[in-house]
Amino acid sequence: MSQVFGTPRLPAHAVPRTDRLGRAITLDPVLPARRAILFTGPPGMGKTRELDHAAELAVRQGWTTIRVEASAREPLEHRFTRAISADLGKLRREFGGFRVRQLRRTVRDLTQRQRKVQHGAEVRVGGGPVQFVTKRQWDATPQGNLGSTLNDVADQLGSLGDKPVLLLVDNVDQASPYDLAGLNELAVHLEQRGGPVWLVAAGGAMATSRLMAASERMSGIATTVTNQFDIRELGPMSDAELRSVLTIPLDRHRTPYESAGIDELVRAANGDPSRLRTLADAALELARPAITGEVAKAASARVQARSAVLYQGRWNKSSPAEKDLLARVAASNGLLMPPELAKAGAGRWQPIDQARHELVARGLLRADGERVTFADAGLQEWVNTSLGQIPSAPALPATPAPAVAVKTIGTTRLPVHQVDRKDGEGRPLSLDQRTPSSTTVLFTGAPGMGTSHELDRAEKLAVQQGWTSVRIEASPREPLENRLIRAISQDLDTFRTQYGAVAARALSKDLDRIASRSRNPQTGNEIRGGMPGVFQVVVKEQHDASERDEVGCTLNELADRLGELAAAKGEPMLLMVDNLDVASDRDLVGLTELSARLASNRQPVFLVAAGGELTTTRLLAASGGDAGVETDVVGRFDIRQVQPFTDAELRPALTEPLRQAAVPHEPEAVDRLVKAANGNPSRLRALATTALDLADTTTGLTTPVVKAATARLNDASRPLYEAAWHNCTPAEKDLLAKAAHHPIQLPTATTTRWSLESAATRPLTQGLLRATPTHLTIADPGLQTWLQTRFTHAALTPPTPSPPLTPNAHRTPKPPNRANHPTR
Repeated sequence: MSQVFGTPRLPAHAVPRTDRLGRAITLDPVLPARRAILFTGPPGMGKTRELDHAAELAVRQGWTTIRVEASAREPLEHRFTRAISADLGKLRREFGGFRVRQLRRTVRDLTQRQRKVQHGAEVRVGGGPVQFVTKRQWDATPQGNLGSTLNDVADQLGSLGDKPVLLLVDNVDQASPYDLAGLNELAVHLEQRGGPVWLVAAGGAMATSRLMAASERMSGIATTVTNQFDIRELGPMSDAELRSVLTIPLDRHRTPYESAGIDELVRAANGDPSRLRTLADAALELARPAITGEVAKAASARVQARSAVLYQGRWNKSSPAEKDLLARVAASNGLLMPPELAKAGAGRWQPIDQARHELVARGLLRADGERVTFADAGLQEWVNTSLGQIPSAPALPATPAPAVAVKTIGTTRLPVHQVDRKDGEGRPLSLDQRTPSSTTVLFTGAPGMGTSHELDRAEKLAVQQGWTSVRIEASPREPLENRLIRAISQDLDTFRTQYGAVAARALSKDLDRIASRSRNPQTGNEIRGGMPGVFQVVVKEQHDASERDEVGCTLNELADRLGELAAAKGEPMLLMVDNLDVASDRDLVGLTELSARLASNRQPVFLVAAGGELTTTRLLAASGGDAGVETDVVGRFDIRQVQPFTDAELRPALTEPLRQAAVPHEPEAVDRLVKAANGNPSRLRALATTALDLADTTTGLTTPVVKAATARLNDASRPLYEAAWHNCTPAEKDLLAKAAHHPIQLPTATTTRWSLESAATRPLTQGLLRATPTHLTIADPGLQTWLQTRFTHAALTPPTPSPPLTPNAHRTPKPPNRANHPTR
């Protein structure tokens, strides 16, 4: 490895990266408002280098950093525990021992869930050569230590001081679904807390897809504007950037070169900084004395020859569909995908599209709109040579998109102008405007419609009225009881202030008994013979205690206790549960039981929950337990559906902030933005932010600006469209592709309708599709445009069946035996 250009982790000259829209990728001293940042891209694009830069920036600014790598072999909590423990000395010197003590305790509990501590007592009878011993031992507490979470650790790190803390997580591709769900939860938690802690992660092109699959909260197309990650996609570098990476180190070392040699190396690298470094090192080996055009060509040939074993390995790792696509792209020097999918026909294009997605994610192919090309010209030549193909003329390069900047006009959770919602009967939807008709209120809706925002409004109401509220989020990583125990335990001071020390002490005891059902008492007897201190023989017996074990309590008993507190003070108490989409079936059973208990108690404790459109269906199934026969518990819920806004309802969410900020705007421009949002308030906010970013301060929002902003947001959302699409089944992909070209009409009560509804269930829940009584349509116009670009309608039309052969028809000749010939 030459020292002229450095290494991938320590390059001699680093270029601040920008994406294909011209937005800065590399972190700068002004950290983004979004608390979670995700660097993604194919292999070799420099994702780890971006984390290195973030760590270097933190050192220069005096910030705290904790860096780990995700692993398929070990939970993320273990790696964070080791990383923070290794830095405790440095943290103690910077922040003092008192502040760090609590952090150390939280980190210790991060991996210690159940210590199984036992207490015991024994009685010895006799002092001579024979002793009789009877003893008893039991668990120290009925409920073991619940430990802490990554959220708790982040809060402790944030409380050390006012300076930023960066949690750096590399190699996200290796993380288990359990760890990915934890990263999703941490991102949401940091965004809600708004403290000085940032999560900065890096992963491959599939990282976004895997994060979506790991947590249904982030599934669906609404994640283009409501997910908590600032996704920064590292694509190929421009020729100008690659040229500076070469020429500046060469100038420093006074190595002669010709422009033709630099041009050849940049062309061969094709935007890949890792490949450029390999080519440049090979050119230095051959330079006699300067890097000329001929030297650069020889270096490219040498690198390609050395890479043949890697090309063979990548080819062997590819599926038959991927090999077939690689062969066609190699022969055509770039392949337009819509005609290829149309040629395959309905029901047969999905494997081709999946192969394209996998090859782009692996960095073997690059997608530029409708066309896919090879990322490495050496691999393309190897494929053509191996298969005996002669490539056609190369395709023309695409024109890069212009640069833009970004600024915000509010957030999803804190909009500048809050629009009050109403249901189909015209009644207010929010709890601060309409009293609940039940002790359980359930907000449901597609992603991005504002179900979590309704819990925010309820929580704000509780604060204004001085009521007690406890808010938790369901999780696939931890039972609901554990989260409720932790939330109340951490807020016991509030209960002590509100209801008194005696009530808080009793509540604490209830929490101790809620998770563990038995104290595992044991008794035993021993007989010791011999001289103590010299020689003894011990005969002993130990067995479970004969009396009944402690059975603890459930959420129902906890609800009874909370109901007594609320009734004694005469004030409502709110138990809020968000993100029900990812709750386990066991948690949903517990919620239905809790709801029934609250209704029978008739005390001022209210359960307020939020989830997706399938939440009601899942709760109905859970209400019957293992029997599977639903009860009427869910029927007594106050269910409030958060539907898409109408254009008239959505318009004030845009015009009011524009009026307050005195931003000029054309009525037609506002109409276009509202229509492009398609009833989604979060998408409207993202569109308006992008449009204001492009607008001139004098003319404000004009129709051309809005058109450009819509196209730009759709283009920026492409990684999320790709990720959501990747997580769909072939049947769901077929349904989405058809709906992108024409609304799918739902037939009357027939088997066809039931099949359509079954295939549409998950896309509807994820916000990809939207249903009316008669049709299925694409929920996000940006996704619709993306799908229309990706597929021609011909690909979705079933082929016309060929007429049956008659007895006199000519038979198709039997193909020759190719057993002894290579398969192409």
